[in-house]
Amino acid sequence: MEAELTKWLPDLCLINIGMALPAVDDRTQRPADAHWDPEKGLVDHHALELITKPTPVARMGGNVFSNQSFTSSTSTLAAQKHMHPEDLELPRKKYGRIERNLRFTFFNIYHRLNLFVVFTNVIIISVLLGLHRLMHLDARLLGTAAAANITASVLIRQELVINLLFASFGKCPRSFPLRIRRLAAKIYHLGGVHSGAGVAGTIWFGFLNVPIIKAWLQDPFHRFHTAILVITLILDVLLVSIILFSHPFLRAKFHNTWEAIHRYAGWTTVGLFWAHMILSTEAERRQSSPMTQIAHLLVRNPIFWCLFTITIALILPWLRLKKVPVRAEYLSDHAIRLHFGYTNLPLCAAPRFSDSPLKEWHAFAGIPEQDGIGFSVLVSRAGDWTSKMIQSPPKELWTRGIPARGVLHVAPIFRKLVLVATGSGIGPILSLLYARNIDARVIWSTPDPINTYKKDIVDQILLADPTAIIINTSQSGRPDLVREAYKVYHASKAEAVFIISNPKVTRKVVYGLETRGVPIFAPIFDS
Repeated sequence: MEAELTKWLPDLCLINIGMALPAVDDRTQRPADAHWDPEKGLVDHHALELITKPTPVARMGGNVFSNQSFTSSTSTLAAQKHMHPEDLELPRKKYGRIERNLRFTFFNIYHRLNLFVVFTNVIIISVLLGLHRLMHLDARLLGTAAAANITASVLIRQELVINLLFASFGKCPRSFPLRIRRLAAKIYHLGGVHSGAGVAGTIWFGFLNVPIIKAWLQDPFHRFHTAILVITLILDVLLVSIILFSHPFLRAKFHNTWEAIHRYAGWTTVGLFWAHMILSTEAERRQSSPMTQIAHLLVRNPIFWCLFTITIALILPWLRLKKVPVRAEYLSDHAIRLHFGYTNLPLCAAPRFSDSPLKEWHAFAGIPEQDGIGFSVLVSRAGDWTSKMIQSPPKELWTRGIPARGVLHVAPIFRKLVLVATGSGIGPILSLLYARNIDARVIWSTPDPINTYKKDIVDQILLADPTAIIINTSQSGRPDLVREAYKVYHASKAEAVFIISNPKVTRKVVYGLETRGVPIFAPIFDS
């Protein structure tokens, strides 16, 4: 018997991609006498004792580690085949190609929010143009419109606002209709408001140039008009630069440049806005009779309160700037795990870290420690900064602000999930799985999972989902994640799919599943 089991053990534990037959929805905890073998996967000795006849498994060249129990029961195998048929084909994509691309690419929720904000402002501008009033509006009204939009753009990206929105939408009851919960889960598209309001504010500021230039032409030697005009032109350049480099193509190609422009040009813009407003208010005060104190004029100016709000929103995270100790756990030449004990994190929150606070910041989803004290983050080699962390593990890092909640924070509003990750994207997934009441199937595609991320990571995944599919791409190559995710979604009768991966894979999987009617949620990569 022992020899027979040994003969069939590779077929039982190395399940090939696309050909696995999952057990019948029996999510039991891993038996105490099971252990992980780097070559054979998770070996469940109790399950092996039940085998009277080996189950043949077709080979397709690669390995998937899967903790599954096998029996020789014909009814069990039939049920497995019914749940997860090997020949399950992807359904055809919905709509025609043009309509499909418009619906799921150009007019996704992010772009709809962006266009809603922009077109709302454009409609107001068009009405004013039709009434021949736009070019005759007071500079303060135009400045207020610009400041209000820029304030909205800044606030929607403020950590307190982000967490408030995610906390609110993340409490959507599971008893609500699925359609409502799917809409609530789209809260992570809030970046559309950020970009839309920024563009709208820039448009309004462009029209603000008209009265300022008129005033300068009427009196070019006025002590304030020239200074206001110069500041206005500098602001034009800064605002347009921020928008241009925020285009997805330029942001991806010149990310470090975009980050520097967004930060330093943004700070400079706020400072120049203050100078612009104060000079404009002082010029207005000197033309009034009798002259009032400038403080009285400022507090009655909406632009003052907009700038005050923006300034507070920008300063708050820096008030929590501190250096924290780090315990680095070397995993491989490709990955490192950094442990922190300075705080505990809410579900699926991502603190930001830096070794040079004025240069760059990187956000990572925190994985709560098993003892409930502190958290860790997974860092994989994906650029200069991450490579430096792996090659020279830090003992301290800077952190600021409060950890912002991410897309997976709203995942618990669904009764059943499929969680897909590639590489270190498993970090945010583990952050979610720490909440033990999550009913989820996990698909993790990564090169050599044991050697790259170590056994503990694999054990945590299998603890949360004993039927998890862990694909070793070093042997099997990159899988068709659209097909794999759809098969698991279909078999498990899940309500939603979440994916954490790089931008290219994320876009492909999101498009591939959305166009087939599968609700899928993923990061937007707009920051």
